[in-house]
Order: sequence, then structure tokens, then C-alpha cells
Amino acid sequence: MLIYSSILVYNHTFVLACQGTITMEAESSTVHELSSSFPDEIVTEILTRLPVKSLLRFRCVSKSWLSLISSPAFIKMHLKTANNDIMYSHHRLICISANPHNHFREFSLRFLLHEAAVGSITLNYTVGNPDIPIRIVGSCNGMVCVAIDEENLILWNPSIRKYKRLPFLHIRSGSGCYMKDGFGFDEFNDDYKVVAIFFSIFQYGPYKVLIFSLKANKWRRIEDFKNGMPLDHSGKYVNGKLHWLVDIDGCMDIVSLDLASERYEKMGVPHNADNGFDDPCLTLGLFSKVSTLHNSAFWNAGFYPHMLRLWLLNNGEILLSYGCVIVIYNPKDNIYRYPPIDNIASIHQGDVFVESLVSPSVDDTRLHEE
Repeated sequence: MLIYSSILVYNHTFVLACQGTITMEAESSTVHELSSSFPDEIVTEILTRLPVKSLLRFRCVSKSWLSLISSPAFIKMHLKTANNDIMYSHHRLICISANPHNHFREFSLRFLLHEAAVGSITLNYTVGNPDIPIRIVGSCNGMVCVAIDEENLILWNPSIRKYKRLPFLHIRSGSGCYMKDGFGFDEFNDDYKVVAIFFSIFQYGPYKVLIFSLKANKWRRIEDFKNGMPLDHSGKYVNGKLHWLVDIDGCMDIVSLDLASERYEKMGVPHNADNGFDDPCLTLGLFSKVSTLHNSAFWNAGFYPHMLRLWLLNNGEILLSYGCVIVIYNPKDNIYRYPPIDNIASIHQGDVFVESLVSPSVDDTRLHEE
């Protein structure tokens, strides 16, 4: 039995789908009867506004709904609607938890921005040993890329609870070799790509680079990374490109990799980084551009130059996550505030993702469900 109430919205018209104590079978039947009263295009418009959790449940309403909700066109429409929601109802802040160790915690971005009491949801995962170090490589269109102990990479959609292991990489981390990586979307080829730079502390470039195509489901080698030493562990994804802060003979620069053309480009020395490592510099990646901001605008984040991922909000404020610190900064008034997150000291490394139906694989037979 289920106590359930669902409201479907279309052009500010509210349609009560189900209410009361009903079985799942009765719920599906009632929703299907109501949907038959509307044209197909209105039903589709309504469904694109619903959360993923409801859509997963509504797949069992009928074969036609299952086909619609599973179709690539609907998945793209739903993603576009979620991304354009000015209330951020479908956006989540995901963080790696220190307690419990190496688990993921999820926060509602909408509540966080409005300074409501923000509690977390602990996301269970089965992609690795909880005692092995993990980190978030990046997120894009609802998918989160996770690195486990350097050599294992996972593409994971927490909303639909599915993940995909990428083919294993042999890094030989014990011999001074490490992986610099990045994750993003190649819009031109409609493909998700993961980049792995084989970095060695005993070598000053060029560095071997592999790129994984989700559409092709394989790694392949591309042009070596020849533009200095990448300082960031993970490249920051902005507008179809991954960006790394690099050290070129003691001076800093930003190097981007276009995921469509797979070509590198130097973007020039960041502002206030002219003196190399002498000045503290925090280099930030925005949705629309890459820019720089001096440490003193927030707090003393350290003297080692690095890049952070920024989220430019609709009201002009900036959200960023640095370690266990979650900050919302108002550049107009030069003030910042800390959202009331419970037990904030027990989290580290956060990223924002939007709920979506995007699958970690074009072939669901290769998927694993939690």
C-alpha cells in the first residue's frame, strides 16, 4: 500500500494525478486514465517537468509511457527542462563523505541556496572497496565520473542508480606515475568522454593521453599533452572543453582540450598569476568562461595555484565547493555566506549535478544497477 500524491503541471494548470492510500497498480491505472484526457504533446510536456524518481515509477503505467520515457528525445527534453529550472529543483550537491568513510552524500541545491536547514541523503554505491580512496573527477548532464584508486574510473548516474566501469587503466602509481583526468560532453558528436593524462613526477612532458568515448565504449590514444605540467588533478569542464592550470617553466597558463576536435589550446596567463608561484592565485572555472579570482575574496585557500569549479547562479551569486567548505559568494557586495549544512566537517570534495535519465551506457546490457 502507498500514500501518494502527485501533481502534474502544464502552463500553470495543476492536475491531480493520484491522491490517497492506493496500491501501485491502482496508481498506474489512475494516471493512465487521466493521461488519456490530454493530447500526447501535453502529456509529454507535463512528464518532462517531473522528477526522475516519479518518471522511473511511471514507466510501468503503460508500454507507450515506457517507450516515451526511455526515448533519447524525451531524455534530452527532460534534461533541458531540468537545467533551465530557475528554482534549481532538480539540482543536487554531491559530496564524498569522511564519515561514513568514502560514501557519497547528496544535498538539495534548492534548499541549500535558500538557507533552509539542509540535511543530506547518504547514497549507497557498490562500485568499489569503501577503504580505497575515491574522488569525483567531474559531473555533466546528470552523470558523475568517479576515480577509484587512480586506475579505476566509473561513470555513474545517481538518479537512476546505474553505473558503468570503464576499461581498466594501468597507471603504475607506485613508480611515480599518476593520472590527471577530466570528464565532459562532446555536444558535436553527442558523446561523453573521459580523458586520462599519464603524468610522471620524473618527466616534464610530453605526457601520454588516452580518451574514452562512451559511444564507442573504448579508450584510444590522442595527441600527447605537450603544454607544460598540469597542476590540477582533474580538468574543469566548461563549454565543451576541459581546462587544466599548467606550469610552463615556472610560469602559469591555462590549457584547454576541445572534446569535439580533440585539440589543445593555450588560453594565456591568468590574471594576477604573472609572477608564477609568488602570488596566491585561485583560478576558477565558470559555466560560461574561465576566469580568475584572488584568494582574499573568500578565505585563505592556500598558496599553491589550482582551479576550482564554479557555478554561476541565476541571481548573480557564485557557488563553490573547496574541501569541506561550501560557499555562496556575492561579487556585487563582496560578501559570502555558508549554507547551514549538517555536519559539514565530515565531507570533502563536492560537485553539482542535475537529475537526469541519461544512461551511463548506450547499451543497457552493459549497465550495473545498485
